[in-house]
Amino acid sequence: MRFLAWLLPIAFLLFTGCGMDSEKGILMAAGAYGDLAVVMSDDALRPLAGRFMSEMNLEKTFVIKPETLFKPDYFGPGKWEFAKGYKNALFLVRIGDGGSAEKGARKLMSGDAWDRLTAGGGGIVKVIDPWSTYQQVVVVASRDRNNLGSILNKNAEKIRNIFEDSNRDRILRRNRYDGLNTAQMDVYWNRFGIFLEIPGEYLQNQFEPDGYPGLELMRNGPSRGISLAWSKSDDPAALLGDREAMAEFRILMGEKLHGEEIIPSSFVWSDAVIQGVTCAKLEGAWTSNKFSGGGAFWCYFIPDAERGRIFCLDLLVYAPGMDKMNFFRRMDAVARTFSTRRPQP
Repeated sequence: MRFLAWLLPIAFLLFTGCGMDSEKGILMAAGAYGDLAVVMSDDALRPLAGRFMSEMNLEKTFVIKPETLFKPDYFGPGKWEFAKGYKNALFLVRIGDGGSAEKGARKLMSGDAWDRLTAGGGGIVKVIDPWSTYQQVVVVASRDRNNLGSILNKNAEKIRNIFEDSNRDRILRRNRYDGLNTAQMDVYWNRFGIFLEIPGEYLQNQFEPDGYPGLELMRNGPSRGISLAWSKSDDPAALLGDREAMAEFRILMGEKLHGEEIIPSSFVWSDAVIQGVTCAKLEGAWTSNKFSGGGAFWCYFIPDAERGRIFCLDLLVYAPGMDKMNFFRRMDAVARTFSTRRPQP
């Protein structure tokens, strides 16, 4: 079963979707959510593909090591079927070349979608679960190579967001399929009025230690922590603008829950939205006061105007010598389910 949407230059066109029940017993795509197969219908498109990836594939720095959002592998028309084994695939198609990659892309979508694509000046189509579950394919096609490059250049951010938004959705789908820690979720909702989709492998490690209003969920292999602290505020939304106060909030959390110090010179601030609520995001580095080690953290400051509270939702990884992006991508998907209003079934 596939989900298909026509993005450019025509409005959305929806095909069939894949529900949770249909995932049982179906082959699941292997690999990480950062793996990306880039398929070219023509070997001459390789320079264009490289330029596009340098624009689309942003870097994140974890303490001192930069990592890209995606790890691309490139395949020419004769090897396009390798893409079937990836969670993410990008097809760059010059319409009319008649090669096997173009035919493979054609089979991914409905006849109506392909007709509209070929009749116009080209465009972008996305397909979810084309060959197995937890996959996302984006097809960018045009009859003209220069126009194909223009479509890519104008839509680098859009294409990046298609993959990242889909990654988040697929991670949550898989978490639900594997099973959530619903007992712990119910405790937090009933006691604090907070909702968070907690994967089954995360267990409570701390709960209000020495009376501090905070908790920590942990899993191993490698060590990953999702922590939450809260504080009363007369105007929590306005408090988001006080970065010094927010940093102090995170510093205190680190002392109380993690036995760590955070490094102000590493701070990177940005805006975010979680479940429709405007938040502040802080990325940085930490070092432990308990052992010789450290790592990266991401945290969100989330206001709750209705109850006069502000939350610090923190994501932390300790994985020496390992890439961090995929661990943070999975935890970030969980963090973005946070809400002070329980979702309705």
